[in-house]
Amino acid sequence: MGRRKKKRMVEAEPCAVFYKPQGIPMRELESLMLTVEGLEALRLVDGERMQQIEAAERMGVSRPTLSRILTEARTTVALALSGGKAIRVDGGEYLLASETCCKRKHRRRCQMPTATGQAADKVTTPSPVEDDNTGE
Repeated sequence: MGRRKKKRMVEAEPCAVFYKPQGIPMRELESLMLTVEGLEALRLVDGERMQQIEAAERMGVSRPTLSRILTEARTTVALALSGGKAIRVDGGEYLLASETCCKRKHRRRCQMPTATGQAADKVTTPSPVEDDNTGE
């Protein structure tokens, strides 16, 4: 049994969670999953041109961990773009750095509807005191 993954800090919930090639019906598309922390790593390093060590500090992970997250995210995006596949941004082990999402000032949990029409409830904000005694 491996140890529990350390949650990564992300600045905000993604405002869009699905990307697809234009002109291809959804029923004909295969989709690949990009984790929320993978998108955050791409945003910080590739979008904001931040050094990996600085991005790792912002996400609360080591530089080698950020590098692994980034490699996986880049691979997912490259395979989707080159293979005409959709990208679904979902899942991962993360906490919101702020208590807002998508610049809409939602508090505590993102109440924006998901594709199924239900509010997203898997993201929680960090508690003031972490007491898991794992040394992470």
